[in-house]
Amino acid sequence: MADASGPAPLGALKSRIKSPRAAPAPRPTPGASSRFDHSPLAALVARASDGWSVDYDEVARSSELPEYLEALGEANPDELGRDEAAAFWVNAYNACILELIARWRPERSINDIPGAFWNERFRIAGADLSADEIEHAKARKLGDALVHFGLNCASRGCPPLAVYSGGAVWEELAANGRRYLGDESRGAALDGPRRVRLSQIFRWFGGDFAPITKPPSELGTLLALLQPKRLLPWTRPHLPEHLRGATEVGFLKYDWSLNRA
Repeated sequence: MADASGPAPLGALKSRIKSPRAAPAPRPTPGASSRFDHSPLAALVARASDGWSVDYDEVARSSELPEYLEALGEANPDELGRDEAAAFWVNAYNACILELIARWRPERSINDIPGAFWNERFRIAGADLSADEIEHAKARKLGDALVHFGLNCASRGCPPLAVYSGGAVWEELAANGRRYLGDESRGAALDGPRRVRLSQIFRWFGGDFAPITKPPSELGTLLALLQPKRLLPWTRPHLPEHLRGATEVGFLKYDWSLNRA
């Protein structure tokens, strides 16, 4: 078992633990049946990434990413049902991070980019949004912790990069989560006979994985920090079989180094 390197920088850590109630998300139209075309992003990711690492040279020269970002800017997610909205916001976040890294080309980490998560803006649905706003005010506002298995911040500690479809988004997110938690350097690792060490994602967003209120709150995150085993009921079904008997929880170090291929 190998730990990843280094804690989160202070600014990034503040971004990670933010409550999802920062801003209201659009309400999907009841019974909406509209769909958004994610095929340009899917084609790029299939060519440039194995999930864990990304060829940013390929991303930078692609025609698909500009096409997809242009479509995001003109989209109306209010017309999407909940499943389609989940795929839209998770894919939008990942596309924006891909564009950011391809444009800035940081040597070591996304955190080398000043204000990467909150100063850089992307045109999404007619608004200029930061990655932080997409994550906290859009994706997390959908109210399902599975979205955390889909968001990829260009770091080696992240869940694998994938592209999601509205029709099967929750199954796809759960499958990606199982892949993540099956990697003992990133997602989950045995630490003694009854103790499992989880990704820092579970620590930063404990209120999402072990909620005490709806929507999840920072109080829930605080309680999960004080009593990490509160995370187990939600997490256990997604863990590899040999980790499901754990009764205690610790946390892996998070690797913020760039996921460059």
